[in-house]
Amino acid sequence: MSVSSHLNPEPERRLWTIHDNMRRAAVIADSKLGALAFFALLEIALLRLDAAFGFLATAIVFFMAVVLLICLFAVSPFVETAARAPLRDHRREHGGADSLITPRDLASRPHIELVNQLDRYLGGGVTATPYYEDIVGRIAVTARAVVRKQRLFSVSCVLALASQLLLAFLLSSRQV
Repeated sequence: MSVSSHLNPEPERRLWTIHDNMRRAAVIADSKLGALAFFALLEIALLRLDAAFGFLATAIVFFMAVVLLICLFAVSPFVETAARAPLRDHRREHGGADSLITPRDLASRPHIELVNQLDRYLGGGVTATPYYEDIVGRIAVTARAVVRKQRLFSVSCVLALASQLLLAFLLSSRQV
């Protein structure tokens, strides 16, 4: 057994494992977004049933409608574009803590740099076949989509929290 075969058993299997991890992260992000959208829809329906709340209820419904729209956009196919988008994808400096396993670390690199990094990370063999580079391309696209979904989920959570604070204020002032 040569040293290179010891270092690199089956790069395809290892690349597909990384891709499967990215797909699982995308499913988890979609589940979180779906739960938040359901919560927003439920809160909108409950607040619209009670017309006695007034202006603050309208503001809460507006915030939750924006949350619902962001969640719907985040699970749409428009998020899964292959190209980098200047407003959606932030360039950041790569540090020593990059693991090349988390979606954020994978999404921050251009395709060719990711191919070279994964070639070194997995012990070689990735640049041997264009097919492996295509798998790396799929990994990059999926990782970017996951990072975008996570970012949109964070924005949605901030808006939902703001509406919950307004609702808490509204309920506390109504009970007085």
